[in-house]
Amino acid sequence: MAFRHPLKLHYQPGTGEFGVSVPKRHFKRAVKRNLLKRRVREAYRLNRSRLGEQDYDIFIYYIGKEVEDYERIEKSLVALLDDLAAR
Repeated sequence: MAFRHPLKLHYQPGTGEFGVSVPKRHFKRAVKRNLLKRRVREAYRLNRSRLGEQDYDIFIYYIGKEVEDYERIEKSLVALLDDLAAR
């Protein structure tokens, strides 16, 4: 498990599956939850090459309480992927 605000990443060696969760507790409207999921998925799609040849099953939890902009989400995800690739 790794953490960079506003994301928490759970991983294990596997086949390369990916998932995202945004809590209904903090974002009651599905529109906001879906917006955040799209931003996280897009950031992962553009930066998954940072993992190299390693295959991990990755699940990302959005733990922030506010809607963050794409740049902030991407910055956090890049840092998490770089940490994971270094392991």
